[in-house]
Amino acid sequence: MTIPVRGRSVITLFSEPGAYESDRIRYILSIKNINVDIVNVDANNPPEDLIDQNPYASLPTLVDRDLAVYGLNVITDYLDERYPHPPLMPPDPVGRAKLRVAAYHMEKDWLDHLPQIDRGSDEEKQAALATLTEKLEAASELFRGTPYFLSNELTVLDTMLVPFLWRLMQRGLDWDNMSKPIRQYGHNMFNDMAFRRSVAFAERGMRFDF
Repeated sequence: MTIPVRGRSVITLFSEPGAYESDRIRYILSIKNINVDIVNVDANNPPEDLIDQNPYASLPTLVDRDLAVYGLNVITDYLDERYPHPPLMPPDPVGRAKLRVAAYHMEKDWLDHLPQIDRGSDEEKQAALATLTEKLEAASELFRGTPYFLSNELTVLDTMLVPFLWRLMQRGLDWDNMSKPIRQYGHNMFNDMAFRRSVAFAERGMRFDF
């Protein structure tokens, strides 16, 4: 799979189809219009090419010329610094710190439920879904007032949140009964061309929106 762009050098992304972490990086690459060759990898059977670049064989792994970059947040920071348009972080240190704190809260309050939903027992899955639903509903006002999450501009928070929300209906979350601001945000972002380009074939069946 190649995400087509205009006039950028080709980099390689070792990506796990269907995995949230890989989806996040593909979304960033698409937003930034970066020409990328995507190598789909079975995480349980990593190819030698990946092991040669990353001794942990972790996914996603990005290779830009002679540089291998791995670790989800490391790749995110690298792409935003190496390919700065459009920027996903504020230009000033205070603004970046505030955004990183917001990202930390998002990870702890929302994203950390995904592994339990995916790998827990049925009882644990239902408990995690109920807790996540409650937390999202309590934060529904945060989705109002700006076209993007907490911002008038697309930021790294959206690249974390949109692939996460995309997965929740398939996991059993009652999307149709979520608060209108959350559903409206999701509808707008799911239909954005950058996100649609980034969705792997294995992920298209997670929702009816595609």
